Amino acid sequence: MKKGHLTIKELNFRYPSWSGVSERQIFTDVSLELLPGEISVIFGGAESGKSSLALVISALVPKHTGGKISGSIDLDGLNIPGTGPAELTENCGIVFQDPERQTVTTECYTEVAFPLESLGVPFDEMDDRIRKNFDILGISHLVDKPVGETSGGEKKKIALAGLFVVAPDLWILDETMEELDNPYRVELMEKLKASGKTILILTSKYFSVFKKADSFYLLKDGTLSPRETGVFSRGFKKLLTEEGIIPDFSKLERSKPVNSGFTAGRPDSLLTAENLLYRYDGGFQLFIDSFTLSEGETLSIVGRNGCGKSTLAMLLCGLIEPSGGAIHAAGIEGVPPGNGALPAQLNAHCAYMFQNPDYQIFLPTVYDELAWGLKEAGCSPDIIKARVESTIVEFGLPDASTPPAMMSFSARKRLQAAIYYLLKRPVFILDEADTGLSFSDFIDLVERLKQICRGLIIITHNLELAAAVSDRVVGMSGGKIYKDILDFSADRLNEWLTESVDKHGDEE
Repeated sequence: MKKGHLTIKELNFRYPSWSGVSERQIFTDVSLELLPGEISVIFGGAESGKSSLALVISALVPKHTGGKISGSIDLDGLNIPGTGPAELTENCGIVFQDPERQTVTTECYTEVAFPLESLGVPFDEMDDRIRKNFDILGISHLVDKPVGETSGGEKKKIALAGLFVVAPDLWILDETMEELDNPYRVELMEKLKASGKTILILTSKYFSVFKKADSFYLLKDGTLSPRETGVFSRGFKKLLTEEGIIPDFSKLERSKPVNSGFTAGRPDSLLTAENLLYRYDGGFQLFIDSFTLSEGETLSIVGRNGCGKSTLAMLLCGLIEPSGGAIHAAGIEGVPPGNGALPAQLNAHCAYMFQNPDYQIFLPTVYDELAWGLKEAGCSPDIIKARVESTIVEFGLPDASTPPAMMSFSARKRLQAAIYYLLKRPVFILDEADTGLSFSDFIDLVERLKQICRGLIIITHNLELAAAVSDRVVGMSGGKIYKDILDFSADRLNEWLTESVDKHGDEE
């Protein structure tokens, strides 16, 4: 008899109150049945409770958070709320929305070995399973690599490898398709189908690969919609579009940044790089012979996981220093003719949103985070207070006293964007900033940032977004910019990505 039969009946859950965070109801009489071997997708907008549901099913909540829970959760006759998470290792596995929150070692190999060691698997068998599944997932080049040297998408692949080697009966994937390039999403979906496991995918966006799933739901206002199968009903598709989960770009009006000097065919350079070189100790090398961001331009950079997109972004904003070459930025004073701008000058010129918002959020409250840059800029307390309060409303952030650690991933992404919005830098670089946000939420963010900056660089794996919001799209592969993709429809971008990998692969 196949395992992985999950039944949830009348689930209610309420998080406890914390300092600055009120007690709140997350689920109200949620019922769900996942059949063995099926792939189910639960859609939901930001703060809809997707991650909470994933953590409740995997017994991590309320055990590690507290809270009031009622109803039943049954996995093959096992009472989940009455079972410890460690006892579920062979029954239920999860990939977190932020895989770094479940990383426990420093090496990719040992990270995937950890659950097998916990289960007492003999070394020879463990080693064979690890290497076999690294190969299945197309990440054999990462087996001896430090976790800290992997990209965001590669970290998700490592977390997936942990599921593949243990092969529990139920797999929970929380926003796992985010940060993976589209060709890899297709490959992964095929591997998930071939596994024969019961799989629950939770996502804020609709991707075309979900057509291969068996059932679909929408989580909204603490309740779950009825089961949908096959082609979506008109009503369900309308709901997903209204929630921004299915993109609707028909009403999108491309606005130029303020003070825009961008004119098609006659752009003024805002940011340029030439002969830019950066080497990692592990052997990956980035070399950019030429790069230009024009005044008033929205430029998207696409490429497969690990091709060097984030490395280029960190060079452009001065977070790392190139081994060779130079970066020039319009408006930076004190740079000798022919010399590139210094990292500190670039850092003051470019606002960079990391893939992981927790790299940039470090203060105890939302107010402290938003006020920090304004204080450093010498603003008066009254101006700081007024600007912080208006920004909280504008970005849909929680109360000013809320600890960021208590906020959802998508809320922390909005906080991260709001911090730089207040600083009004000339250039914004958004590195996978759409992760955890619906299509409509991200477009709103882009349009908001355009009103205060002179140029925007977007790094994304969401090809529909790149096609919809960009003036220009460039493709990266193997640490190089290969060309402007003149026809940057979503289909053409996907075609280019599929073709971009040479026989050595494309990862760092």
